[in-house]
Amino acid sequence: MRHAAFSFAVVLLVLGALLGCEPQAVREPAPRARLAAPDETSARFQATIYEVQLPAEGLGGLNADALVPKAETPDVLEKILADLGDTHVAYAVDQTVSLNEDRIRVSKREPFVTNTRMTQGRAKVNTIQYEDVGVIFQFVGQRTGADLDVKVDIDMSVLAEVSVEVAEGVSAKAVRTVALGRSGPVYFGRPEVLVAVDASTRTAKAGAVAYVCRLVFDGVEP
Repeated sequence: MRHAAFSFAVVLLVLGALLGCEPQAVREPAPRARLAAPDETSARFQATIYEVQLPAEGLGGLNADALVPKAETPDVLEKILADLGDTHVAYAVDQTVSLNEDRIRVSKREPFVTNTRMTQGRAKVNTIQYEDVGVIFQFVGQRTGADLDVKVDIDMSVLAEVSVEVAEGVSAKAVRTVALGRSGPVYFGRPEVLVAVDASTRTAKAGAVAYVCRLVFDGVEP
């Protein structure tokens, strides 16, 4: 019986060699790595807030809708605003946020002189006070297909250019508070522009102070 089985195996090997189909190991194809699904609850959020010192005749140049086509990058928008008046970046953020609900706070302590006195040696001594100023971004939103529906609230405080006399010979810097916001559909990668203008305080440099916020949401890489 063993001899018959051995002979049969030999016959199979001979036939395989004659037909050119030697037995080979068959490998199962390696499973393809699955790409991580995009995070449906997060988005990349970028925002830059500019402070613009506007001359009185320049107030009509700040139209949020008209600025959107010129806001493809922060640098481009800053150059456009600089043509309207002295411009600088007040705050900037770039990070991933939760669409369910999130909050970003950026703050700093700004020093300013509240009093100046002369010593007996005629040396000038300043009294310094610090004021907490900053910005808070708050988000609530959700995915709507390939894009978003999101509500953004921005509360900001900055030291104003003017001072308020708090005692005889003693002045303190005024703090300006600004609120900006938007609600509704957002298209990934498409900038939006928000504008707030304070025309109540006129200085030697400007007839009004404007705060222009460029913001954009984008997808999070898987």
